[in-house]
Amino acid sequence: MEEIDYGEIQRLLDEQLGGFPDFQDMVESGARGESLLSLKDIASLLQNALFGELLAQKQLWLNILILAIAAAVLLHFADVFQNRGVPEISFCMIYMILFLLLMSSFRTCLGIAEDVMAVMRSFMTVLAPAYFLAMTLSSYLTSAGVYYEFFLLLISGLQWLIESFVLPCAEIYVLLILVNHLSKEKRLGQFAKLVSMAADWSLKAAITLVCGFHMIQGLVSPAADSFRNLAASRGIAMVPGIGSAGSGVADLVLGSAVLIKNGIGAAALIVLVLLCLVPLAKLAVIMAVYYLLAAVLQPVSDERIIGCLSGMGNGVRLLFRAVFTVLALFFLTIALTTVLTGG
Repeated sequence: MEEIDYGEIQRLLDEQLGGFPDFQDMVESGARGESLLSLKDIASLLQNALFGELLAQKQLWLNILILAIAAAVLLHFADVFQNRGVPEISFCMIYMILFLLLMSSFRTCLGIAEDVMAVMRSFMTVLAPAYFLAMTLSSYLTSAGVYYEFFLLLISGLQWLIESFVLPCAEIYVLLILVNHLSKEKRLGQFAKLVSMAADWSLKAAITLVCGFHMIQGLVSPAADSFRNLAASRGIAMVPGIGSAGSGVADLVLGSAVLIKNGIGAAALIVLVLLCLVPLAKLAVIMAVYYLLAAVLQPVSDERIIGCLSGMGNGVRLLFRAVFTVLALFFLTIALTTVLTGG
């Protein structure tokens, strides 16, 4: 169908993925029932991301390890110093250096999360015209209007929720954890836990609302469109002389449009995964390394250092969950819309 323009979608893929894959080829392959993408290409992309992130963060994690061991040595050999305040002052100096390193690392993670969610929003924005034009051509007029409005509402609503609430909550949580472990008297732990719970609940609420919309709307709009299509087909079939042939041609055209629309939906799902694969892998690696450092250093280092590293892991996990939730919501929206208007 020449009416559907994939130019904006392909330009975004060229910028973000270097021209891989070709969106129109994926749509045509999906419409023919063929495989849209090679698993070998996805595995290669993921492998490069994992090793690349390990190499990029290697020096930072080495510095954190050295600082944690230095703090442990100072506190374990405190009896060597005549002045009891020397070990504590030295520990505070090391802790402040560690504080700066961890905040710098978290800002990098925050940038990864912000960038990938901006890319997902841009992709959904350029996808909507082509996708809903294909849905209109497949004679799902009512569904196209309803779901198009929901697409726009979902994009803007998630942008507000994530940028105005979830990401600031994650940053506040990490800051509270680091400040809380500055002294042995932990006074901000419950507040940090409350901030983390608020972010988690907001993400779960978003998932519930989106699933609820699809459950309710899926019972109404597609059914109305299917009834109208059936009535039109039966009406053409009743025309004397050309009714049977006309009905067959109409069904063939609508079936082709449904195949194109489903092909666009399937290709969009693959592209969403590709856009998020590398950023999610980076966040997962960083999160795992912080948990690993906390586990390895726990027998030898101070509990405040361990608490910081564990808190950093929790903070990065919150970012990972936010990105994954946005991906899941967009993924569910495209998948359920495609299935419910599948013809």
